[in-house]
Amino acid sequence: MSDSRYPLEIVKAAEFIRPQGAGGSKPLLLRLEDGRIVHVKFQHNPQTTRSLSSDLIGTLLGHALGVPVPEVVLVDVSWDQLREMPYLTKYRWQPGLQFGTLYIAEARSLKRTDRIDDLSNWSQLPLCALFESWLYNRDVKFSHILRIPQGPSSQFIIIDHGFIFPGGPLWSIESLRRYRRQFPLPSPLTAIAEDIPCRLTFDSALNKMQSLTSWDLREIVNTVPKQWGLSAERKEAIVEFLTYRQKKLEKVAQHLEWLYNHNKSLKEVVPIKDAPLESPSLLAQDDFDSHPPQEDTDSDLNINPSQNDGSYALTQQNEKALPLSDMNTYNHEDTDEEIIASTPVKGVSTDHGEQESD
Repeated sequence: MSDSRYPLEIVKAAEFIRPQGAGGSKPLLLRLEDGRIVHVKFQHNPQTTRSLSSDLIGTLLGHALGVPVPEVVLVDVSWDQLREMPYLTKYRWQPGLQFGTLYIAEARSLKRTDRIDDLSNWSQLPLCALFESWLYNRDVKFSHILRIPQGPSSQFIIIDHGFIFPGGPLWSIESLRRYRRQFPLPSPLTAIAEDIPCRLTFDSALNKMQSLTSWDLREIVNTVPKQWGLSAERKEAIVEFLTYRQKKLEKVAQHLEWLYNHNKSLKEVVPIKDAPLESPSLLAQDDFDSHPPQEDTDSDLNINPSQNDGSYALTQQNEKALPLSDMNTYNHEDTDEEIIASTPVKGVSTDHGEQESD
């Protein structure tokens, strides 16, 4: 990858440190040969090897756009090291290249009750929100937003993109096609934005998002190691999915800008009850594949502020927020209009590291 604009660093693992967090992929902390410590997800983990591909693609896209995400390292683990690190055999890990991000010891998960006036990079919230919606990331939660102290202030970064795309790690080409007109809105970022006293605008974020070309997208998607088993057909489907959604981002940005600023003056709001995001299952995959994608249209996005649009829903004309379960099965049979939906606010964890997607 030396001739690529998006080169990946490959470093050999040297030492097992400990399990890291309670994440569904069973991540580990390893020390590299150069002494750095990395948070590592292995091939054939319980969330499938495809979660590594998604995490790599999402994180590299974040770097390309300037989204605050961790630094990526591909970690090379040999058969000999599997024997030298007995814990690695517990889950029958496979040798080869694994997905790693640099471990930040002082980072802590952001809590909904935390003060945010010391976040020095809060101006990146619009970019982060538009980015996560573009990726169809319904797994954004407070435990995936880390606060990193920097002197008297701190910065936030967003971790864990293993569940991007419709269906999470078990996404299919059909699910990418079927759900490409839906844009989940990350509720934790909405909650943070509502606490920011000044107005947030999306012009700069939108320009950055639209600056990525299909060539850039292919370059990043093609960084996925061959041994992770992501076929050329699936790679091209990802590029087509993201390219299509780029054309819709202006409407999404307009809705997010309204949401982030208008809610600050609203008097009547009602909290939306937390709802867990179900882990992908074969049953869910069957549900995705059993509904053929509907024919494309160029109709405008249906942006309804009374639907589930963040950490709060407006009480307006007795309209109900669209439940998460309905978002999983809604198939546009009766309309060609596009849907903007959001994830529910997730529970907070104090553990630094990947949290299990319940």
